[in-house]
Amino acid sequence: MKIPQREEGQGLVEYALLLVLVAIVIIAVLTLLGSQVMVVFAKITAGLNGQVITGQGIEAVITGHDSNIKSGTGGCQGTISNVSIVGLEDGGILKDGSVSFKVFADGTQQGSTYSVTTDSSGNATYSGSIPISSTGKCKITFE
Repeated sequence: MKIPQREEGQGLVEYALLLVLVAIVIIAVLTLLGSQVMVVFAKITAGLNGQVITGQGIEAVITGHDSNIKSGTGGCQGTISNVSIVGLEDGGILKDGSVSFKVFADGTQQGSTYSVTTDSSGNATYSGSIPISSTGKCKITFE
């Protein structure tokens, strides 16, 4: 009677092949749905930041920024820079287009209207410095 030999390492190879297959499927799905995922992310971010997205026309969704603002008893002063933006056009990604945004501190517009051009994936960054000055609690919002 012949005893079958054990096949060691077979399970590890099968798991590795399964992981590769799952990775390929995830890459394919994200390639096909990437812009739709980005739109959903932008809308959620806008909602959390108090921005209203209508899905009509060209809109800027602020997804992040650097701030150097100091608050005191008389209000606050400082700057905002490196504003990250996702451009939307009629609810979809705005590729290689111009988008504008405004910055408010306690409801008062700070500076002028700022414009950037999105890249082929709909992202843009305003790297300039935006001065902030307010006599209130310094709640920063974007429009």
